[in-house]
Amino acid sequence: MEIRPFRQEDWEVLLDLANQAVPFAPQENAEWLEYRKAFDETQRVRRHYIASANHRPVGYGCLEQQEDELTSLRIYVVCSSVNLRGDVGQRMYVRLLQDARQLGAIRLWARELQGDEPIREFFISRGFVETQRYTPPNFSPVVVFQLDLQ
Repeated sequence: MEIRPFRQEDWEVLLDLANQAVPFAPQENAEWLEYRKAFDETQRVRRHYIASANHRPVGYGCLEQQEDELTSLRIYVVCSSVNLRGDVGQRMYVRLLQDARQLGAIRLWARELQGDEPIREFFISRGFVETQRYTPPNFSPVVVFQLDLQ
C-alpha cells in the first residue's frame, strides 16, 4: 500500500471512497464532497492524501484548518470499514498525526455521522473523546470528537 499526496484527478474517486465508508448516506457524502472541493487552500491549510493498493484508491485522509489558528485541525479518514480497521486506516492516521504535529497543532477534531459506527470506534480507539452530539438542519445526527495532542 502507498500513501501519496492528493492530486487534482483524485476528486473523481473521492465520492466512491466516501460511499464505501458510509454507504447509508449517499446524499450526505455528495454534500461532503462539495465542501471538500470548495475548501479555499489559499486562505487555510489543507494536507490530504490518497492511499492506494495495486494502483487502486482504497482510502483518503485529510487535515483541514477550519479556524484562524493552526492549533486545531479537522481530521478525516475515509475508507471502507474493512480498510479502516486494517492497515489503510492505521497508516493514514499515523501520516495525518505526523503532519498535525509538524504544523504545530495541539488538537485534532472530527465530526462524523452518529450512525457511522466504524469511524466512531476508530477515533475512540485512538484516544479521541466525544465532545458533542447534535443534528444540523436538513442533515443526519452527528457526533464531534476531539484529541488533545499535548
